[in-house]
Amino acid sequence: MGLFGRKKKNDQDEQQQPGATPPLPAVGSGPSAPLADQEGGHQAIDAYWSQVGTVDRDVITYLINPMFQGAPAWPNTRQAYRVVRTPNTVIIASDGLADASPDAPGAGFGCEVYIESPALVGADFEALRGSWMFAAIENFAQNVAAMQGISGHLRQYGVASMELPLEGTDIPPALLTERGTAGALIGMPVAGRAAQVTTSAGPVDIVPLTIVGTDELAVILGQGQAGRDSIVAARRQDGRGHVTIT
Repeated sequence: MGLFGRKKKNDQDEQQQPGATPPLPAVGSGPSAPLADQEGGHQAIDAYWSQVGTVDRDVITYLINPMFQGAPAWPNTRQAYRVVRTPNTVIIASDGLADASPDAPGAGFGCEVYIESPALVGADFEALRGSWMFAAIENFAQNVAAMQGISGHLRQYGVASMELPLEGTDIPPALLTERGTAGALIGMPVAGRAAQVTTSAGPVDIVPLTIVGTDELAVILGQGQAGRDSIVAARRQDGRGHVTIT
């Protein structure tokens, strides 16, 4: 699994290896945020999602923190995912990548990441927790944690892309490559929605993950940045945008 978006001097794509771990199963639920996180920056992120849609009270979380099972540590150890329901889509978003660290001031890794799809509308908590889209955003969030953020990369190189190992989930087979991966765009602009939240701890980027078809992935792999740009332009023109369509 690698992150694509940087160009070498010969204008070829470079694959980064962030040292990600496989997806880990979600096994619990809890309130939307611990009381200790309600102050400062967390309130601003809560307000952002409340403007986007209706935020479920419970979050997807763990009985055993993944960092104790070999996954990358998050800034304040807390690893969770919130659910936001809009009239036409459901969002699963990381909740903890931008937490303040006990050892350093600021907004953690400076971002939260999410996946959004109409295919999740009407799904209850258990269905969302067991979905391949949760597996996708969980895997991506762990990659971001391993890299200690992705904002700098996106600001320098624009929309990025990567492949996520999703074989063994309930992902539609048509979205899987022969390698058992699914292609994804990272950081597509979202019309009518701010890409960043200003918090008391610092700016926090709200970064979408978009699963693309194998045909789109082939264009990206074959053409690099030009391919990414063409797929982004096509998706914006036909209305799909950043939303994952199955």
